[in-house]
Amino acid sequence: MSSRPATAPDSGTRWRWSAFALAVIAAGLTGLFLLRIPVQLSDSFTEFTTVYKGSLWEVVRAEFQGGPYMRPLRRGLIKLVYDLSRGQFQPWFRGFQVAQLLVLLCLVVGALRVRTAAALAVVPLTLAMVLGAHTFAGAILEGLPINHFLTILICCALTVNLLQARPSRLNDVLVVAVMVFAMLTIESGLLIVAIVVLGWMVGMRGVSRGAVGAVVACAVAYMAGRFLLLSGTTPGLDERSAGFGFRVLSTGELTARFGNNPLPFYLYNVVSAISCVLFAEPRGGVWSFVQGVLTGHVAPWRLVNVASSAATTALVVWFASVRARAWRQQGLTPAGQFIVLWVGVTLANAVFAFAYEKDAILGPAGMFQALAASAILIELSESSGGLGAAWRVPVALLA
Repeated sequence: MSSRPATAPDSGTRWRWSAFALAVIAAGLTGLFLLRIPVQLSDSFTEFTTVYKGSLWEVVRAEFQGGPYMRPLRRGLIKLVYDLSRGQFQPWFRGFQVAQLLVLLCLVVGALRVRTAAALAVVPLTLAMVLGAHTFAGAILEGLPINHFLTILICCALTVNLLQARPSRLNDVLVVAVMVFAMLTIESGLLIVAIVVLGWMVGMRGVSRGAVGAVVACAVAYMAGRFLLLSGTTPGLDERSAGFGFRVLSTGELTARFGNNPLPFYLYNVVSAISCVLFAEPRGGVWSFVQGVLTGHVAPWRLVNVASSAATTALVVWFASVRARAWRQQGLTPAGQFIVLWVGVTLANAVFAFAYEKDAILGPAGMFQALAASAILIELSESSGGLGAAWRVPVALLA
């Protein structure tokens, strides 16, 4: 009696699931601290008094109006969790944030397409870069009822996974749904259209050309509906205080200095946002590290933050310059694709910080920087001797 030989397990699948396990562990450990952060009254009181009465549809519909902001699904999501909590705000809202963090880290790891031990060895560094990024801190530390910055990060990471997947009608439907949800949650959700278009351009074909067109059409419809039909506006100088130079200016100071011509201030914010992603300076529009250098009092954590961000940027620039010719001749590798996505998302993301530069707004750019650096390290380690090299490469390049 004959028997078929046992099939060897798919080692690629084993490494991939191991990578997800690391993401779960990282989310669990971080979640233990998040659960202890109170739902702060200052940012939650207005939200709760707005959503406590009326149906979910009434809360969402009320947000379709003119003015500087239109975020109906953001408040709708708060309403949904508010009703489910039945007054138990702390466990429900913080628990929801932990669940969001778990989903995000799994999606980030999924985007790396881990298939080897060498790639798995880079995953802890990826998780450290994401969780430790200055652009990510606001997404987990701000005690908002639901942190919309974290929600948009999930939408961006999910979009990348859909672009990398095998083409299907379901992917097309999902990417359009993600676009609609993100852009109606907060303005930076429009970054989804940049990710989809750039992903298609660099060879990610998980969604069809028609889906790409539908996503672009959604963005056009949003702009027309908000600014033409609803007579919406953009945030003005009197909206909130903002960093400029070496200090934070009040709304009165901003109006007095830039009221006649706000374009220089807006340009300052966009340039500062790009610099913040590349070098972790300025922070919130304030050049705190530079000020510390000039006064001779640099906080150690600022030095580490700036040095690590600059080193990551240098790694990406060096790798792109070395591989540029090969990419032109043979096409982009996954590392090349993520570099293009990072550059494009960073430029687009900076535009959303034109009214005021805030680190948390730049979360998507920071996440793609981590993905680009991780993809580079995976490519280097897999071409340099496997698992042992995977540990040596990041240490040598980022130490």
